[in-house]
Amino acid sequence: MQHTTPPGVPAPACSVQTITGRASAHRTHHTPRPPSLHGHPPELCAEDFGDHVVSAPRHPWERPLFALCAVVSAVLLSALFHLVWSVGSFLWALAALGTVPLVCWWVRGLRYARERAESVRVSPTQFPEVYRMVMSLSAEMGSSKAPEAYVRPGDPSPRTDASGHGLRRYLVLPGSLLDGAGRPRDPDAMAFLVAHQIGHITSGHTGYWQRLVILGAELVPGLGASLARTREYTADDHGLAHVPEGAQAVRLFAGGSDLYTRVNLGEMASRASVDRDPSLFVYHLLSRRPGNVRRMAALRDRSRRGRVLI
Repeated sequence: MQHTTPPGVPAPACSVQTITGRASAHRTHHTPRPPSLHGHPPELCAEDFGDHVVSAPRHPWERPLFALCAVVSAVLLSALFHLVWSVGSFLWALAALGTVPLVCWWVRGLRYARERAESVRVSPTQFPEVYRMVMSLSAEMGSSKAPEAYVRPGDPSPRTDASGHGLRRYLVLPGSLLDGAGRPRDPDAMAFLVAHQIGHITSGHTGYWQRLVILGAELVPGLGASLARTREYTADDHGLAHVPEGAQAVRLFAGGSDLYTRVNLGEMASRASVDRDPSLFVYHLLSRRPGNVRRMAALRDRSRRGRVLI
């Protein structure tokens, strides 16, 4: 399927027409799909996909880095416990240790409260096309329960988000991805970004205990960020497995909602093999997301997994 261009926007001057690899092959495991997942026929629902779940592999560095982050967090928390105990008492040390998960819980709760208080919740009557997209992709990706979805109007950034609180999981979608009628400007790109975020959820990246276990590692420069980058690659693999025709949505992060159709994915991706110097290494090490160049290279060349360090 060709990349959909928003109405009134000229086609890109030069773009990569196809992205091949494992992800496209996964599609053959399905029985015939309902016509146009991203066209959203009114009758489309979770049951349309039955038990046909497409799997996507984790980035090979994700589990080792998670284990390392968990060990580092345990060491740092033990050091905190010992420090408070040495200057105070055992009860004070327990109280300090118990404060950490409590604060983490409340921060997640406040983030969730912000979306419920300020954003528009996607429903069958509010942004119905997006609602059907979230429901159908959740079922296709094996999610036991579709996440809530919120649209944050006025947000110029094309970046989406996924998080959770308690047993609830939710997505946050910027209003810049929708047109004046509340429909996706680029259905394929929107579907890829939704699948990416649901991939975070189904991979367990948004779970409270997963976040808590690695909390201490965030204090070590580059360690928590490296794990976060591997998780972004994993989520991209989910998006590519389910919506390969929307993979060029990553151009949104480079060109924004207005200029992304003019971004040449192939040309940007090719820079990943030549742009290397110490300052770039430090930048990538401290960034929680893969750079646009590396991210595009990972999606374009499926023979290699996304680069985490060098």
